Amino acid sequence: MGVSKDHYYRLASNLAKERIQAATALIKELSAADSEQEYRYALKRLISGLASGHDSARIGFSMCLTELLSLLFDADNGTKAKIAYTSEQYLADLESHLTKQVKDKQKGKNLRAYLFGKIFGIQSLINSAVLHKELAAGNSHLITHIVDELFAIALSKSWIREIALVTMVKLITQLRLATDETIMPHILKSLSDNDLLVSMDGLLIYLTIPQTHRDSLSALAELKPSQSWKNNDPITRGNLPLLNAAFHDRNVSPDSEEDESSKDENDEGRAKKKGGKGGPASGQNQKGSWNPQLHNVWVPLLSELIENELQLQDPLSGEPSPKKRKSNKHKSKSSESNKISLSTFWPTFDDTFFAQSASPERKHTGLQILDLCFNLPTFRPSFFLIVFGENITRCIINHISKKDRVLHNLCAKILANAVKCCKKHPEVDSRLYLLRALERECVLFDRITKTKTVRDCISGISSNDNDLEKDVTNWIDIANWLITEAETELYESSNKAKNEKFRNEHDIKTFLLDALLTLVRGNKKLFRSVVDGESKELTLEVVSSCKMVLEYLSQMTYVNSSAKEVDETIIKTAKDRLQSILAELMECFKGQVDWSGLIVHVLRDAERDNILRAQIGESDELIQTKKNAVEIWENLGKLVKKQVTKKSSSSAERQLRVNKCLVMLFSTALLELYGGDSESFGILSDLINVYEDLNNQQESEDNNIIDTLVDLMLSYLTQQSGLKKRVGTYIWESVLHDVGEQQLERLFDVLMTRENKLGMEQLFNQAVEDFEEEGDDDDEEVEEEEEEEEEEDEHDDDDDNDDEESDENSEIDEDDKSKIEEVERSTTSALAKALNVKEDADSDQAGSGKSTEDAEGKDNENGDEDDDGDDNDDDSESDESMSDEQMMAIDSQLSAIFQQRKSVLDSLRSSSKNGNERKLEAQEARQLMALCKLRVLDLLEIYVGAYPTKKEVVSIATTGLDVMKLTVDLAVGEKTHKLIKKICKNVFTIGNSKEKEAVLETLRKVLERASEAKFNALSQGCSQVAVYLVRSVCASDEDSYESNLATITGIYQKHMVKWAVDSSDRSTASIFTDLVNWLSSKKSAKKQ
Repeated sequence: MGVSKDHYYRLASNLAKERIQAATALIKELSAADSEQEYRYALKRLISGLASGHDSARIGFSMCLTELLSLLFDADNGTKAKIAYTSEQYLADLESHLTKQVKDKQKGKNLRAYLFGKIFGIQSLINSAVLHKELAAGNSHLITHIVDELFAIALSKSWIREIALVTMVKLITQLRLATDETIMPHILKSLSDNDLLVSMDGLLIYLTIPQTHRDSLSALAELKPSQSWKNNDPITRGNLPLLNAAFHDRNVSPDSEEDESSKDENDEGRAKKKGGKGGPASGQNQKGSWNPQLHNVWVPLLSELIENELQLQDPLSGEPSPKKRKSNKHKSKSSESNKISLSTFWPTFDDTFFAQSASPERKHTGLQILDLCFNLPTFRPSFFLIVFGENITRCIINHISKKDRVLHNLCAKILANAVKCCKKHPEVDSRLYLLRALERECVLFDRITKTKTVRDCISGISSNDNDLEKDVTNWIDIANWLITEAETELYESSNKAKNEKFRNEHDIKTFLLDALLTLVRGNKKLFRSVVDGESKELTLEVVSSCKMVLEYLSQMTYVNSSAKEVDETIIKTAKDRLQSILAELMECFKGQVDWSGLIVHVLRDAERDNILRAQIGESDELIQTKKNAVEIWENLGKLVKKQVTKKSSSSAERQLRVNKCLVMLFSTALLELYGGDSESFGILSDLINVYEDLNNQQESEDNNIIDTLVDLMLSYLTQQSGLKKRVGTYIWESVLHDVGEQQLERLFDVLMTRENKLGMEQLFNQAVEDFEEEGDDDDEEVEEEEEEEEEEDEHDDDDDNDDEESDENSEIDEDDKSKIEEVERSTTSALAKALNVKEDADSDQAGSGKSTEDAEGKDNENGDEDDDGDDNDDDSESDESMSDEQMMAIDSQLSAIFQQRKSVLDSLRSSSKNGNERKLEAQEARQLMALCKLRVLDLLEIYVGAYPTKKEVVSIATTGLDVMKLTVDLAVGEKTHKLIKKICKNVFTIGNSKEKEAVLETLRKVLERASEAKFNALSQGCSQVAVYLVRSVCASDEDSYESNLATITGIYQKHMVKWAVDSSDRSTASIFTDLVNWLSSKKSAKKQ
């Protein structure tokens, strides 16, 4: 059977798999036929195919030709050659067949086919390993002939020069000719004769020669000093100007290197503006056009530069050693001192490719080379400090910050690869090097570039080998640098830099604050691994470093540590970051560490030195309360330490949970007190009362303490602070075991509050209470009507109502003036009653008759006389004899009076606002109420996760249906439905028949809710809860399954009849099909 000709067509396929199959089949058939005619036909056909212009034809034909040559010259198995054929004959056939195939080969397209066909043919000969045998036989003339052929191709056109010389490098590498004293001098001499030695192509050839043989081989080539590299080695000092010229693709002799080093790229720019014709001055003629593909010289060049740099690095720090470099300067005869390293080469590279006058094409090439560095196996993260120079960083910032810039995508790829490089590298400080490199050149790098490079660099610290100790060391090193060294280093780099933009004290401190938060927030997984691990040493190291972070932020926030004033915005930012970090640490360590207490110790020391920034006063009551709180906090801390070490009963464990909770509450409140928060005074008073009740409690009073803690929790959750949310969540987790229906009802009250301004005031205990009884009901009705009008008019056009609002406001202003005067008179009268004194004459005349009569009636009842002097004497005597309890009572009474006055005035001001202001307040109230409800739902989700089978979970599910019906916020509705789904995945425990009847009654009510469902999600939720109740009832008693099922289907049947008859019933058919589907699945499970 002959050789199929179809294989030749399949060799040109674009599919690599099909080309391989065709080549394999063709070689097998040729070997089986073993015909000289078939071999020669195959040689002619394959060589001719190398000139094909088809996409993948040259690849397929050259691959098959390589295998055919190996087959023809194969003598390894002891057999003779298939035909009488030599390498010289092959080269002759290659020339003749390509000449016949390509007619008029001097034309552009035909010349391209001819030259590429010849290169692919030579590569096939190199890959076939035939030349190894020729060289072993001493036939070096053949190698020289091939080299000359490649030089002829390289000199024919500039666009094929690099490919021809790369083929030559492949020849040198495969035949191991790098140290050959016959071939290599010939190649170097040819390069020199054709002015290619001092060029990118000549550099590529030179780098294939080992460093120790470059000088000797150059001497054998008898190169002229004016036409070769200095010291016969391009990677030695003194060759930087020549390298610079080679990067610009210019012919420059070493004698003119001084002139070349002073040249700017303006000539090149002017030449491009003129259309690329002409070119620079004599001796700087450009040899080729720009190519988006990198030259092959960059991989060996960068590898050798990195190798030289590694020899100069300090083995301990991983950075260049100044002492070693200094000593090397005195060793002129040493080879190391004469080598160009990465650090000495990179400034030339930076100025060449990223100068301000550099073209976008040149910058594109430079960015590709930078990206190539990160992928080299010898690249070290410490080199980030070298490669991110001033010009490179400026170029990246300019292009990455705007998506429409030419190099935006390439810059984004480079930053992503830099982060990948530092993450995958085994060095401990790999991330820190990248962080330092970017921030030294541009503080606030992420903000300016609008990227997340720095954030990704210091987040998610995790090694490939899951070495927890290494990860912790990495995290601690970054934290130490940010706190102790970063500020000084960034200041020094800003002083050295020419461009001081983005480098001032404010930006540096802002960067440090952001980085510390990212370092903590982005590594919560690492903290949890440390907490869950068994190594106490690692835990102590992490706690110590976190303590250092907190102390640094607290010093910046609360303490005047220096005479230099700190910007208020920095103080505010530091406080926000401190609270955020506290919240994150509390979440990760689950109450094992009193983080707020660590800061309180720092602030107490600052208070003794009188260097705290904020003070809320030094009243006797405040001092005493603070003293008592600190004493209780310290006692509780000692008590918790004792309780942790002891094995205790369930009651003692409960006591421990409450004590831990109180420790954190006291420390958090003290932290706010030292920070100048006046509200913390009231919180501390409440906590002191809780502590006293806890010490004096009876078992019947347990719920009172839990209720108080739940109230504190709700007060924290209703604030927008993330720290307060975390504290509230911790309280809930501490009392979760003791939560019952009563405590859940308090959460349900929040969920069932209307999401408007009136609901917010009710939730925050800010509902207006009128000072006089006669106006109470009217004011409440007016408020409710205003709220309803605001909600109804929210989507109305404001422009149509502007004129009406202005007329109404003018009337309201007049009414408000009289109301304000009335409030002031009432307040004055109330103060007089509280202080037991008469009002002045003006107040009496302005006051109402009723107030005057009341005052006189009270005076008569107390037996007061009308003589003014006697009244004053009596008042002074009563003041002198007044006890502390009476003084406290009067203080509370006065506080209530002024609070009521403030509430009424606020209400009046609110009612006098225009429509836009009222709508804005209503919107803010809805957002705040939605936030509170979302946080309460988070607490209920924690409860459901901890106790999914408790019967109290049923009330959460049914209340969730009411919340879905009530809420107008989409997020609240979705989260509630999600919670209902989570509840319905389990079943709850039913203890007795009474509880079962209650559950069946709940089922009826749920179906009634489904009848009123106005949207599909609520109807679906009702169906899910109903099936949940059914499953729980059936699971409570398997023996009574049939009777329970009969009762349940009876309830469903009544609801179905109502649904079918009543047109106003909003139930969907799915509420019945869901039950049937569950019954079907249960029946199938029984069969199995």
